[in-house]
Amino acid sequence: MKKLIVIPLCVLFACVPAANANDGKKQDAGLWVFTGFSPKPFGGKWKMLYGLEYRSKKYFRETSLWCASVNVNYIFNPFIQIGTGYEFFMNREADGSFSPEYRYYPEAIFSCGWGDFSASLRSRVMNTFTRANDPHWEGRNRLKASYAIRGTGLKPFVAVEPYHEIYPVEHRFRKIRYFAGCSVALDRRQKFDLYYLREDYLHESFLRNVIQIEYNFSF
Repeated sequence: MKKLIVIPLCVLFACVPAANANDGKKQDAGLWVFTGFSPKPFGGKWKMLYGLEYRSKKYFRETSLWCASVNVNYIFNPFIQIGTGYEFFMNREADGSFSPEYRYYPEAIFSCGWGDFSASLRSRVMNTFTRANDPHWEGRNRLKASYAIRGTGLKPFVAVEPYHEIYPVEHRFRKIRYFAGCSVALDRRQKFDLYYLREDYLHESFLRNVIQIEYNFSF
């Protein structure tokens, strides 16, 4: 079991030195923790995910936000899923108070595999707002590749996810996320992900370095 933990940790921290290189940008670091629950509604063609997430900032010292979410997807076949989701944020302000923010989105997921390798493209069009009459639309496309190590329950992965603004700001790429980590299947119902995330704000000279932990339970 110790070896199963060491392998994903090595994949994770091997990426940290590159992200901390001196590139002239202001940087921050934080911990993001997500807990998800996946019931099986309406038979085998549907997927649901309820989630609760905590994020910290200012080098792990301060809460950034809390988020509650729900996501529903319909599985057309092994290669295509179509769905939608909703997220409710409580963002921590500079004075220590919390303010609400809302997001909804449609999404499409395209997947394929070759033996132990798999790849997916997840595309979302998101509206994030604090007031319904003040929308902020942007696109988000995550390309992910992973490899299942037979007999271990481990699946290392890498991913990249650019964000581009649609409305009301002119169309431009706002930020890019880079991921590297590993999924660990604890049993048939439980999955644990540990990874490093680098978030590069392209027009703000700002980098965020994140250690993210995800736990998912299916029932």
